[in-house]
Amino acid sequence: MRVVIFSEDEQFFNASAGLAQSLNADEIIGVGLKESKAVKEMILIDKLDEDGIVDLITKTSPQLAIFGNTRRDRIIASRVAGKLKGAIVTDVLSLKLQGEKIEAERVAYSGMGIAVVEASLPSVITLASTKYQPRELEDVKVQKVNLPEGRVRVVEKKESGSGSSNLLNAQIIVSIGRGIGSKENIKYAEELANALKAGLGGSRPITAELKWLPEDRQIGLSGLKVKPKLYIALGISGQPQHIAGIRDSRLIVAVNKDKNAPIRDYADYLVIADCVEFCKALVRRINKGGGGKLLI
Repeated sequence: MRVVIFSEDEQFFNASAGLAQSLNADEIIGVGLKESKAVKEMILIDKLDEDGIVDLITKTSPQLAIFGNTRRDRIIASRVAGKLKGAIVTDVLSLKLQGEKIEAERVAYSGMGIAVVEASLPSVITLASTKYQPRELEDVKVQKVNLPEGRVRVVEKKESGSGSSNLLNAQIIVSIGRGIGSKENIKYAEELANALKAGLGGSRPITAELKWLPEDRQIGLSGLKVKPKLYIALGISGQPQHIAGIRDSRLIVAVNKDKNAPIRDYADYLVIADCVEFCKALVRRINKGGGGKLLI
């Protein structure tokens, strides 16, 4: 079986390779910017052009294409599935081969359940997590490919702060919801994030609706799925769509005025307090040297 993997995120790339190895695939072809010893053949591309990547993967005629779960990964995965006229299964937790079909367990109901799905080959999947770990392979073939200019041309690039990349790899995340009160109060969450050397994210209302933070910092089912050692939720009620994005966090601390907020059922610690006052108090404590080093 020929399996092609792609992710712009290194952890998801390795997890995709680990899954492919567990299936005992005859051919495991990786597509990316960096060499990898987790695949049998590596196609090195010169740029992350979506049109070019879609065409390149399609031309390899994979029976199975495995992608990560970044926004670009999901976009390319859906387009490859369309070109292959195959099924696409998203947020996959585990996968088995059943003859000419795959059987996948995937996240359902915003992370509240698990669905078992069957699909015929060729198929495309996106991973829900990075739990699969690959082993190093020998005699990896490397092929360099310069992708043609796509139909979409980049005319300008702007930095977007910490962005999704930093949140995906962050050990600590401070995340804000409507309970922060106002856009002006975000500065207190930023001060706390800086003091903890943490990433700053937000719920869908904060990013997509109110636009108080860039959308690439949205955490949840329709945004990023993160897995920090510590997740501090400031004024986030805890709707299923958000919980689906933080489920893999090692420790969740929720700060909310409402002691009955749904997030209490998922938090390891619930602090009944005003978010702004909590941020101020914790920053003062850290700056005094009482909490500058967290052992998580």
